[in-house]
Amino acid sequence: MGECSRGEPGAAARPGPPGSSGPAAPTDPPRGDSSEPALLSFPEIRLANGPSRCQGRVEILYNGSWGTVCDDDWDIVDANVVCRQLGCGHAIALPAALTFGQGSGPIFLDNVDCKGWEAALSECWSHGWGIHNCYHYEDVAVVCNEFSPTQASEGPTSRTLTASVQDGESDGSIRLVSGTDTCQGRVEIFYRGNWGTVCDDDWGLSDASVVCKQVGCGQALDYKSNAYFGYGTGHILLDNVNCDGSEPFLSACYSLGWGIHNCGHHEDAGVICTGRASSRSTQVTLGLDTSTITSYTTSVALDYEETLTATATVTDGRDQPSQATEVLTTTLLTIEQESGSLRLANGNGSCRGRVEVRHHGLWGTVCDDDWDFPDAQVVCRQLGCGAALAATVLGSFGYGSGPVLLDNVGCGGGEARLADCFHLGWGQHNCGHHEDAGVICRGAEDAGDNFQEATATTTTSAPSRPKDGSLRLVNGSHRCEGRVEMFYLSQWGTVCDDAWDLWDAKVVCRQLGCGHAVAAWGEARYGQGTGYIFLDNLKCKGHEPSLLRCSHIRWDVHNCDHSEDAGATCGFL
Repeated sequence: MGECSRGEPGAAARPGPPGSSGPAAPTDPPRGDSSEPALLSFPEIRLANGPSRCQGRVEILYNGSWGTVCDDDWDIVDANVVCRQLGCGHAIALPAALTFGQGSGPIFLDNVDCKGWEAALSECWSHGWGIHNCYHYEDVAVVCNEFSPTQASEGPTSRTLTASVQDGESDGSIRLVSGTDTCQGRVEIFYRGNWGTVCDDDWGLSDASVVCKQVGCGQALDYKSNAYFGYGTGHILLDNVNCDGSEPFLSACYSLGWGIHNCGHHEDAGVICTGRASSRSTQVTLGLDTSTITSYTTSVALDYEETLTATATVTDGRDQPSQATEVLTTTLLTIEQESGSLRLANGNGSCRGRVEVRHHGLWGTVCDDDWDFPDAQVVCRQLGCGAALAATVLGSFGYGSGPVLLDNVGCGGGEARLADCFHLGWGQHNCGHHEDAGVICRGAEDAGDNFQEATATTTTSAPSRPKDGSLRLVNGSHRCEGRVEMFYLSQWGTVCDDAWDLWDAKVVCRQLGCGHAVAAWGEARYGQGTGYIFLDNLKCKGHEPSLLRCSHIRWDVHNCDHSEDAGATCGFL
């Protein structure tokens, strides 16, 4: 992007948020001058006239009165800020005008333009409090993901953030969150009574190695960006961390200072460490008499060669399992039967949504590597939802949380359960929640032969089309130069130039068979594209087989327009 640094596109200053008197940069949150995070209070908001607190007409409290927001320039990024401020997850729909009725009283905000990092709607740019050219038939509304609520990001809606001291934690303490074990996850750091996250700007392997060493998890295997382990909440406490690897703890590394950053939680950093030495077996403790020394061990084989071993003490000296062991074995078999249960999350019905699977008592997601129609068929059948209509990828139904439990699923289509299909093994993956798989099923009430016939006819007569994730370069002087466009959701779209660099261009050139990357261009050097902007904040490492496999934020959450379309120039083989 010209001479701008990675992830920080330049732009002209403009008037600040409502009530401000000076200019504010549009793309970056305010940087503090002190070495501690600012504690802010925000005007309260609510969603009115809806069936729940997470959907309805947007209303905001100002000077003691409730008022509405005009729909001029309103989009999904603005709606996401509202949902997050309310602790309602992310926005899943922008309802049509008057869906939740007209408001009354003042119209407080117009031409709202959020960038996505804001903690509250009042932090977004607008014309100012009460300045508008609207009527109440233009009042905005949102529908949030109320089924997966989150804590309000960065601060509550109507009160000042306060620090709560937690016993046993000191400033600079580290924890890893939302990984499959305690030695991988989103990096969170403790400061002045609060846990916060670390931004991924300049995040690398040397930083990850310090984290792994500090938490006693051995060496760093990989560093992760773009909220690979899900979005955190609360303050972003460190940014532009730059360790040399010798530091004893992360807070000893260079950074911008506590609470100083220009990031959103879509940029939360993570790590994967080698881990502590430990056994894969799980000891189940029973309330038995331990006065004897004779013991018997029984194992139950769970899905895909993972063994849960239980040891019960036997009191009668026999070489066979005691009654207690037999009871325990029955319990373990029950656990085995529960493993592999499915549910669909975040859809607008029970037969569509993000695929979540249960294993060892935990719900987790499925990665979209190799995810396709036969996999969706098995999911829909297992749930009693009729035939599959589509297999979705790239977190189309929102980012999940917790572990990614299955990856590289390969069903033939006839399996009774998803867990019966080929996969890498429970918890084995190389994915982030931006790759959560989903399905759209026809629904149990409509399943039948007619649909199957229609599907066969459509499949036979449908013209060939590019595969999702296919790339092309447009408006260049040859096929290996131009604006980067990707095929997804049955259409071509563009890539935003936020964080776009030569590593990203290298993946594009290799995917297209165009040799090495010569240049990575921003600011629509090859003209502005049309349609969706599918990828933003790309952070490729250079070895990925396709651009889709690079770290990025979800396709429907970005702060770009087509003036920021990315381009690439490749050399020839």
